[in-house]
Amino acid sequence: MKSKTLHILLLVVTLGLIYLDFTLHIEEPILMSTFFGFDEGNVIFSQFRQPRVLAAIFAGAGLSLAGLIMQTLFRNPLAGPYLVGITPGASFGIAVMLFAQPLLSNLNLNNQFNILTASILGSLFALFLQLILNRGFESTTRLLLTGMVLSFLFAAGVDLLQNLGSFEQIKQFSLWGMGSFERVTATEIPLLVAPAILGLLFVLWNRFKLDAYLLGDIYAISSGVNVKSIRRMMIWTGAIISGWITAYCGPVSFVGLIAPHIAKQICKSESHVKILFPSILWGIFLCVTADLLAHNLIPGITLQVNAICAIIGAPILIYSFSKKHFQ
Repeated sequence: MKSKTLHILLLVVTLGLIYLDFTLHIEEPILMSTFFGFDEGNVIFSQFRQPRVLAAIFAGAGLSLAGLIMQTLFRNPLAGPYLVGITPGASFGIAVMLFAQPLLSNLNLNNQFNILTASILGSLFALFLQLILNRGFESTTRLLLTGMVLSFLFAAGVDLLQNLGSFEQIKQFSLWGMGSFERVTATEIPLLVAPAILGLLFVLWNRFKLDAYLLGDIYAISSGVNVKSIRRMMIWTGAIISGWITAYCGPVSFVGLIAPHIAKQICKSESHVKILFPSILWGIFLCVTADLLAHNLIPGITLQVNAICAIIGAPILIYSFSKKHFQ
């Protein structure tokens, strides 16, 4: 099946899943009242269902773009915000902000600006550590091992910081750490659109520079690309997108790795023009699917989106390890 045909089919399936996520388990009278503007249906859709599904869509798009930028930065198809330690770094930043309250003037998770700032700073800190420890940008094994070590390090830091917190703070952080699109309110949806638009504009504007960068520093320089500048922009853009989405949705694993990875395999290309929109589509598909399963797989129980994304992504990652060109 050709790449274009497959992605058209994926688009149709994704739209169907989005419709299901909007309407599943909502009774027909309530559904009809939504379309005709009655209060009951409007409340359910505008305050609960609509923000959650839209958050899944824009988070999927943003995370896929962050993953695409990370894979370009490291010139590595297995780089992603979660696997290289950026998302755990964002979690650590929020943990510092929440549990070190005596030093930080009673900051808490109720202030979205505090969360956003702490998450982005944590993401940047993790990415700078990764760049320092993995200067070659070439070794898959070194990249993954460094990411694993950073993840363990940040997890240990979070565990230590939790000893400083109250029961309510620990509960608050644990709920956030499960990863969920339910936390996003209707008024926050435009703020979640921002990182997705940032990533889209960055890749479109710099697509030729990013293609040249993938072929190595020498080729990029000979093509007139300022390597230090484009690398610095990728660092800031990737970290901001990852930290931004993590702040609102909690840590969501594997989407940033899997979405661009699948797009490259299907399109058989690393050209950013060719894989940009397929990557976004796969990111939306993964997040919407995870959200749909989280709320409907077991009646009466809401599962963790983060866990479902990991269950979907891990087999794909294991399969990638078996491929000859990743060894």
